[in-house]
Amino acid sequence: MSKKSKFQTLALLMIALLGNSINDALATKLNARPLPSERELKDFEDSHAIAPAVSRFARRMDYRDEEKLRKEQAEAARKAAAEHAMQSEQGKQKKAQSALEANNKGVALGKQGRFIEAIQAHLTAVETDPQNKQFRINLSAIRCAYGQERLNAKDYDAAAGLFRQALSAASDNGMAAKLLNETMKKQGKDPSSVEERVIAGDQLVAISDFEAAMVEYQIALQIESSARTYTKMGDVAIHYGQFSTAANWYRQALVKDPGFAPAHRQFGLLQLAQKDYTGAAASLRKAVIQDPKDQVAGQSLVEIWRRQVAANPLLAENHLGLAGALQLTGDFSGAESEYNKLQALDQNNPGLAAGRMSLNRARQHSLAEKHKLAAETLFNQNLRREALAEISQAAMMEPKNSTYQFLLGECLEANGDLRGAHQAYLTCVLIDPEKNKEAAYRMNQMQKNGKVQMSAGQTNQMPISQTNQMAQQSFQKNMFEGGNGVQSVVGQPNMNFSTHDESQPAMNRAPMQAAAPAASSSENKDPFINSIFAKASELEAQNNYQGAIATLRQVLTNNLQVPELHHRLAVDLLADGQITESISEFRIASALRPSNKDYAGDLARALAIHKRSLQSNIAATAGNEVAAQ
Repeated sequence: MSKKSKFQTLALLMIALLGNSINDALATKLNARPLPSERELKDFEDSHAIAPAVSRFARRMDYRDEEKLRKEQAEAARKAAAEHAMQSEQGKQKKAQSALEANNKGVALGKQGRFIEAIQAHLTAVETDPQNKQFRINLSAIRCAYGQERLNAKDYDAAAGLFRQALSAASDNGMAAKLLNETMKKQGKDPSSVEERVIAGDQLVAISDFEAAMVEYQIALQIESSARTYTKMGDVAIHYGQFSTAANWYRQALVKDPGFAPAHRQFGLLQLAQKDYTGAAASLRKAVIQDPKDQVAGQSLVEIWRRQVAANPLLAENHLGLAGALQLTGDFSGAESEYNKLQALDQNNPGLAAGRMSLNRARQHSLAEKHKLAAETLFNQNLRREALAEISQAAMMEPKNSTYQFLLGECLEANGDLRGAHQAYLTCVLIDPEKNKEAAYRMNQMQKNGKVQMSAGQTNQMPISQTNQMAQQSFQKNMFEGGNGVQSVVGQPNMNFSTHDESQPAMNRAPMQAAAPAASSSENKDPFINSIFAKASELEAQNNYQGAIATLRQVLTNNLQVPELHHRLAVDLLADGQITESISEFRIASALRPSNKDYAGDLARALAIHKRSLQSNIAATAGNEVAAQ
């Protein structure tokens, strides 16, 4: 660049600067605050500063924050607990003070003879502080004092009620117990009688006075700890909602008497309320078996199985269970219908044949019971011949029913057939000597009075000394079990009757006979009995044990004292699978011929088979109940 150009450029710059200075001098000045600088924007203490945008992400708590939070929560909980404890303690103190004031008020009112107000005051004290034993003692004492006043006024019902309330408040109030006994005597009741106590408790339950009823049941239990009193205690415990206590009472009742039907029923209903359907079904079934007239137990049992069928109608075991329940309650048509449904679902079910056989026996027993009831009614109306006709029908249907045999003996004796009556009483004793002492006593009286003479065969089977023993003392053990109660008769001749035809091949005999040979190979001296045995042998050779059983039973009724008949029938029953019936016949045969060791051995083997059968049935029943549940 030339010097001239540089000079021109410099001149232009100077002119421009001079122009700007002139313009600044001529510009109008503004009275406004200058614009903020960058530093001022960062000054957060300035109220006019612009706040930066807040992040939408919360900061995560670290361990210090968590520890601080825990400490704060713990402190708050401690303060709350302390405040609650203080309030609770204050409340307890307030209640204790209130209860004490009510108690003192009751004592003062009692001294003034204002018993009703005093009782209410003491009752308030007990309700306010139920743990205070002294308050309960005072309540019991004032009730007892008021009861004594009513006793002196001959208001026996009110007095007895007050004494029971006194014992409810304090069971160790001896004065109340003594005065209650005196009051019951004045009411014409025996305070030492369990029956009177239970009746009184039942009457109090009927009017919903469970507190007084509990007192009566407790006293009854102290007098006699029986299945009945235990059950009553359980019933009251249920009312108070003490279900576990009630269950324990029922269990104790069943330990005392496993056949006490009310205990089974109440325990079953308790299990049903607790939804233990398997246990309830088992308990209710036992109740109905022990007492077929128990409609509550029967209906409850049927309802359980109906629910099971409704829940799973395709399960065969449910129909089997319902059929059994209906059969036990007497609904034979309903049971038959359920067996038909079971057959449609599973015609090979192992319980089908046994169930139907049991149903047939139940129907027959029901018909026999009708004949027995008719006989009792006619006998009581002095229609002795008509009664004999009815009970004879029942005895033919169930010849081993001791109840039927005893009534048959009564009817025969009333109609003048003393020999037949003696035979019926003898059969009754042979079936169950422990429960038929009355039959043994009547046999003994008939023989003493010379009303009947026993034949030589009968003398061998049941001597007079033996009937005297049965009539005068209790047996230590069932005679059929070979116990000490009835020993084998000394000097009894061995008739050496053969129970089976020894010429018959062993493989064609009944299983028990193959294992236990006959007592002797000599033949029976009675041609008629021998002909029956021969006919039975033919049927046994064809494995027709039911035919053999029917043949033997036809002649057994009129030949009950022939042990060979009983033993032969027992063997065939066992071969046919009727174990329970066979054991009964084995026992009779062994009792009639106690010196025959083979009879005793056969009985022992039959009992062993029965035991194994029961064990298998228990396992099967448990499986069925689990499936039903």
